[in-house]
Amino acid sequence: MRAIQRFGKQLQRLRTSRGLTQEQLAVTAGLSRTFLTRLELGQHDPSLSTLVRVAKALRVSVTELLGESASASQWWQVGEARFATREDAENDARTTGEMFIAQYQNKPGGPVRRLLHVRGTK
Repeated sequence: MRAIQRFGKQLQRLRTSRGLTQEQLAVTAGLSRTFLTRLELGQHDPSLSTLVRVAKALRVSVTELLGESASASQWWQVGEARFATREDAENDARTTGEMFIAQYQNKPGGPVRRLLHVRGTK
């Protein structure tokens, strides 16, 4: 999966987790709904100013909007999708019926991968 597609999925995930429609987020961020749709579908590369506007509208950091951990030394993965937090990875895994998530940590010899069970719902 290309980086722009991962960004689009992360944007959609953050928007829906906050209960916002595309129209509501677009108005808050000062964008058109069609442009926001193209971002979520991975059809358009956002500018830095667009990233900042969308991140502010969602009340997240640009780093979280991009789906990267702050240090990028640890991340979680479900299939091809990368997540900054275990919670986000588990939520995605549940929707796709996965039983495991992969945890990666950057080490001097390269990334180390561990498979972890998806925790039960609360």
